[in-house]
Amino acid sequence: MTGLVSTEVRRSNNVTLVDALDKVLEKGAVINGDIVISVADVDLVFLGLRLILTSVSKAEEISGKNLGNPDKGLTPEDMDYIGKLQKEIRRAEENIPKLIDLGSPKKTEQGLAKLVLTLVELIRRLMEKEAYRRVKRGTLSSTEIQKLGLSLKAVKKKIEEIQTIFGIADEELNLDLGPLGNLM
Repeated sequence: MTGLVSTEVRRSNNVTLVDALDKVLEKGAVINGDIVISVADVDLVFLGLRLILTSVSKAEEISGKNLGNPDKGLTPEDMDYIGKLQKEIRRAEENIPKLIDLGSPKKTEQGLAKLVLTLVELIRRLMEKEAYRRVKRGTLSSTEIQKLGLSLKAVKKKIEEIQTIFGIADEELNLDLGPLGNLM
């Protein structure tokens, strides 16, 4: 593995799908393609794809423009938003112990909850990695950093709250992708 691989990945020698997707976002990918949908050998729909998939930090690096504003001050709207996030985090933290005694949910509900939470956790981890890159680049204001951190924490707490409801442990939020390895 190259020096670009994170310490966490090197330690485990096990690259997960979240690591691979993060690397794609960090480096960027260009997808060009054309799809023609035909019925009875008659072309009916043409779909031309021109897609660039990358993180905002990579887009800033390529364009030379900062999409954030590190000097932006704290507005009343920001303060209100931060207050709501902190309140939601506290509420989730308080609810988790109360929800433990609710009993065992049906296996199908638990399986569906695991799948949904796994996908939400995948997206949260990818956003967290990109947030870290943006903070490290210094293109965000302290208010944006605070709001971003609290938003990611609120999502994590909400995931923990739902895990408690369905009796799902952290290590269960993963998918075995066979030869590709684990999702996370």
